[in-house]
Amino acid sequence: MRNHRASLLAIILLGSLPIACGDGEPSAPLEVPLIIEAKGDGTTDPPPGTYLHRPGTVVTVTARPAPSADFAGWSGAASETDDAVTVTMDGNKTLTATFETASWPSEGQATYLNPILPGDHPDMNIYIEGDDFYITGSSFNMSPNVEILRSRDLIHWERVSRVVDPAWSGLAASTSAGGGTWGGFIVKAAGGYRVYFAVNFNQYFAEAESLAGPWGEPVHVEPLDPYTPPGEDPELVQFNRGTGYDDSVFIDDDGTTYLVVKAGQCRWNGETDGAENNFGVNLLQKIDPETGQLSGESIDLSFVNWNVENGGCGDPAGDPDNAVEENWAEGPTMTKRNGFYYYFDSTHTGCGGVQFGWRSATLSGEPADWTPLGAVLTGEAPWSGAQHSTAPFQIADGTWWVFSHSYECDSSWRGLGRQGLLSQVTWIDDESGAGVPVVNGRLGVPARAPALPPSDIPFLLPVNDAFEEEKLAPAWTFYGNMPPDRYSVTDRAGWLRLKPAEGETRWAIQKDALHAKAMVVRMDFAPEAEGDAAGVRLGNAVFPEAELTAFPTWARPASLEVSVARVRADGVDQIRFAFRSVVPVLNADESAYESTEATVVSYDVEAPPEKTLWLKLVHDRDHQATGWFSTDRLTWTQVGEPVDISALEDYDTVNTGWVGSQAGVFATSASADFDLFTYRDGFTEIAAAAPDQESSTEVVPSPSEGQVLGGLESGAWAMYGSVDLGSGGVKSTDVELRASSVKGGAVEVWLDPLAGGRRVATCDVPATGSWETWTTVTCEVDAAGSHEVYLRAKGGSGELLRLASMRFVPGKK
Repeated sequence: MRNHRASLLAIILLGSLPIACGDGEPSAPLEVPLIIEAKGDGTTDPPPGTYLHRPGTVVTVTARPAPSADFAGWSGAASETDDAVTVTMDGNKTLTATFETASWPSEGQATYLNPILPGDHPDMNIYIEGDDFYITGSSFNMSPNVEILRSRDLIHWERVSRVVDPAWSGLAASTSAGGGTWGGFIVKAAGGYRVYFAVNFNQYFAEAESLAGPWGEPVHVEPLDPYTPPGEDPELVQFNRGTGYDDSVFIDDDGTTYLVVKAGQCRWNGETDGAENNFGVNLLQKIDPETGQLSGESIDLSFVNWNVENGGCGDPAGDPDNAVEENWAEGPTMTKRNGFYYYFDSTHTGCGGVQFGWRSATLSGEPADWTPLGAVLTGEAPWSGAQHSTAPFQIADGTWWVFSHSYECDSSWRGLGRQGLLSQVTWIDDESGAGVPVVNGRLGVPARAPALPPSDIPFLLPVNDAFEEEKLAPAWTFYGNMPPDRYSVTDRAGWLRLKPAEGETRWAIQKDALHAKAMVVRMDFAPEAEGDAAGVRLGNAVFPEAELTAFPTWARPASLEVSVARVRADGVDQIRFAFRSVVPVLNADESAYESTEATVVSYDVEAPPEKTLWLKLVHDRDHQATGWFSTDRLTWTQVGEPVDISALEDYDTVNTGWVGSQAGVFATSASADFDLFTYRDGFTEIAAAAPDQESSTEVVPSPSEGQVLGGLESGAWAMYGSVDLGSGGVKSTDVELRASSVKGGAVEVWLDPLAGGRRVATCDVPATGSWETWTTVTCEVDAAGSHEVYLRAKGGSGELLRLASMRFVPGKK
């Protein structure tokens, strides 16, 4: 057998050496080698290797970077930076293509979009230590209570801990949906920290060495002497006003710490018989730094409740003609600047509420010492309830900022609760340095971001969870006290097990935060007895039906939920998609509620034989929900028809227990195991016009596609957080972008760039001829897990393209 390998080697060697003719003179080689090399994450066309060419041949070589890399340029036989280069073979040559891992962004986020804290984040207070910012607020009856969040750039927040164990005995007398813990603020203490919060209109605090916990048993803050309304005889009229709710803390320049108290509502009605009276009291009470208790010194600022022009209810004499019953000076905060004290309060916590301010050169209880500043924060659509703000605070570059909360009052999304908004504050000063704070910019449009270092913390949204830890992630909560024997993440490794008693339902839930999403669970459950059920759910606070009838008639409460579940009903194992609404019914004279009425829209199909199934609950920006099931997460079967759930997504939580919508899983009467919860499924279409954060984009109307994302010039981007790109044996193999373009462009798809993530695709969008001619562009990707997905425009000048939607394509791992 001939040795072809040896013959080929001889040809290569001969081709690289001059060959002598009969007269002894050397002649040109028959072929010369071109050695192609690639450095970094990429290849070439033709691939790297050694190629023989006749002298004078012109060879074209093209650089092919990997999706996560950029072509940096050629060296050796060429020095151009174009992807394709030509080489004339006039001798032995080496050509090297160099690739660099794509890196973006190089700076912090330049603009931001509210809400910074989407979902229910009411009654916030801020604590600053070094480069870290911390926020606490009201939990109500969502436990574990008193969530602490941390940030370094004021835009990206992470959960640090929860302070109050739901089994704490102090919560036993406050079990309604609107009960639990109200407000919250952090104080530095010797050896650690104290977190204050209210239960039943009284303050408590818990202590820990670190804000990450563990936290000790809460301690009751003992009230001071009973309060006497102005002008009354203290021997005749005294009331124990407790220590308030939605309080905050103020620390003066000398370190003196004050509890900024709000107790009660509205006005003193003049009763002198000793009966309890819910008149409003606003106080500054000194805190003993050693004990955490009140020291006994108090400054009375209750006059703010009686100033109608500046948010109060009316005068202390109880004149009904001067009463404004829906206003009271609540949510008080205080800051100090240029030697002046600034006191802030809100008229009420719902839509239309207004933040008012007062200024004084001295910390006193004399009304004459305080100058009313009028409304210092009034919201604009859709955040027309912006108030209940933190105290304005200053950051390293000298700018001032404030957080407030608001419903989306001028839309159909009040069910998400009072969401967290960030605003910059400027001060209009006179010659003495006395100022008036002015909140900058409109809340509903992009604004300049704080000049702080970039953060690698993901944008705060509900988490996608595979339950791989020995404790539930801090994003998870329960309605009220969830006894430890009713759930487990250790009974079966990698699974969350809900273990309700017979006739009981148990939920594991997170704050709902998006206008549209697809929630997916993988569940191991077979209902055996009639009424057994388990699945995925979106709903408002859970109320016993009898409790709904106890609401005042103006409240119009309702218990609302939509779910996809496996159930046993009428003796059949079924998949059920249902929307349930329970509302109270008025009596004949409409003076009170006398009963409740349930309305259920549901669809049932027989369940497949497999015990382990995937369930999916989808709802879009038009409040249309659909239910689905699957045996492999690749092929889905729809259950019934779409259902309108706008009643759930537009309910006003002020009237129904304060708590915003919650998303998660449940089980009824029998144990169920979940090894995956996905809040935002990347395999279901995501509307491009609803990014969680963006830069230099705009939402524009499209007659054919509805609202779309436009204004995409080169470098503009949109971010979609908490997207599940594959779990449970499934991964993303492609991404589909629904796009239009007049002149063509490209979209880079990045995963977690703020945390050093990678670019997974660059999708070329061809010129479609008009903004209303749409095409679906498909690009190959290889990704799994939960990520922040950034879509970044790339190309020439002007608007390059518009995007209607994004969807990742699933495949088996």
